[in-house]
Amino acid sequence: MSASALGRGALLGWWNITSFHAELEDTGECVDAFGVDPLGHLVISDDRMMSILTSRERADNDPAALFETMIAYSGSCRIEDDVRLVIKVDTAWHPAWVGSEQVRFFDVDGDTLSMTTAWQAHPKFPGRTARGVLTAQRL
Repeated sequence: MSASALGRGALLGWWNITSFHAELEDTGECVDAFGVDPLGHLVISDDRMMSILTSRERADNDPAALFETMIAYSGSCRIEDDVRLVIKVDTAWHPAWVGSEQVRFFDVDGDTLSMTTAWQAHPKFPGRTARGVLTAQRL
């Protein structure tokens, strides 16, 4: 079986997101962008992926705050080199993501998924580079 087939098999399924934080490259500091106990799921099938993540405490009367406390996107996906999930986004909470390719580096250890983004400029930390770090449990 190819490395991509092995990676795909380990990654397929429904995942409950247990943590998500931004790791700042310059200091190593981790910021719980959606609180210490976020709500969310990843669903990964043979050729599609969907994710939704929200803060557990959301201000239900402030549309701007609601937008800032969630991420949701989906699209077709492929695995590269058994460690990268590449999502061609076709639907997203943020219009700028539609049509983009989002790359996630992943590792599956039993029923635990660890996933990170590449280092990139982060809108909440102007002038600093960060990456998203997510942990999920298989349902």
